[in-house]
Amino acid sequence: MDLHYEVHGSGKPVVLVHSGGADMRDWSYLVPLLSENFYVIAFDGRGAGRSPSPVQPPNYVEDLLSLLDHLNISQAAVIGHSMGGRIATEFAIHYPENACSKRSVFSTEKVG
Repeated sequence: MDLHYEVHGSGKPVVLVHSGGADMRDWSYLVPLLSENFYVIAFDGRGAGRSPSPVQPPNYVEDLLSLLDHLNISQAAVIGHSMGGRIATEFAIHYPENACSKRSVFSTEKVG
C-alpha cells in the first residue's frame, strides 16, 4: 500500500475521505471524536499530503478499495467531504457489499 494512512480507535470501521485540494488533515477535529467509538481510518488520497503523486490518471475508488483490502476490512462506513463525498458515493455504487449502511454502523442493535 503506497497511500499514507492513519488508524485510530477500535470498533466498527469508518473511513474518512478528504476533499479535493486537501489531505487527511480535513478530519483532524473529527478523528478524535469518532475514534472514541469506532475504528477510524483517515488517509491521504493519491497526490495529496504524504501519498505519492499519480503516474497515470488516478482511480480514487479503486484506491479506497485497495486500502480496505490492505487493512483486511471487508465492510466499512465511508464518509466523504466535497470531492470525498463523490468518491464515497461512487464506492458505494460500485462496491455496495463493502459499504455499510448508516444503520449497521451507528446502531447498537443487531442488524439481521
